[in-house]
Amino acid sequence: KQWYQRRVAITAGELKRVLCDTYDVFMVDERIVPILPRWLGSYFYRKGKVPLHVKLNKKDVSGEINRALKSFMITSIGKGSCVCLPCGRVSFENEQLIENIQSAVKQLCAKLKPGMKNIQAVYIKTDDSVALPIYNSAVATKFKI
Repeated sequence: KQWYQRRVAITAGELKRVLCDTYDVFMVDERIVPILPRWLGSYFYRKGKVPLHVKLNKKDVSGEINRALKSFMITSIGKGSCVCLPCGRVSFENEQLIENIQSAVKQLCAKLKPGMKNIQAVYIKTDDSVALPIYNSAVATKFKI
């Protein structure tokens, strides 16, 4: 009986990974958000696919879904002060990517206290590429040689 229980637990974990890798976006009702980490497991959070919160008890559910799709989730990378904002896909046109990046940086600056002064650098990156710098603040530091 213990072997069967272990086998079911492994299968459930594998199913969660398959589910996570199958879809790009997940949405959940806001009322079940507190119990999500226990149900989904750490794989969803490590992959940066935290479900978007939707208020399904509102009358305009389609408006809530559109609001959630237009929002973005700020995820932390590692232990530093870096954050990751998904801004587009490889299939997007250059103008659309530029517009999305500018909009995301503008909204992030609105959330940070000193605004753009608190952003040291902005990079663009895909899953398989190195980070390419597109903005770097001119930090006034003095070096002794």
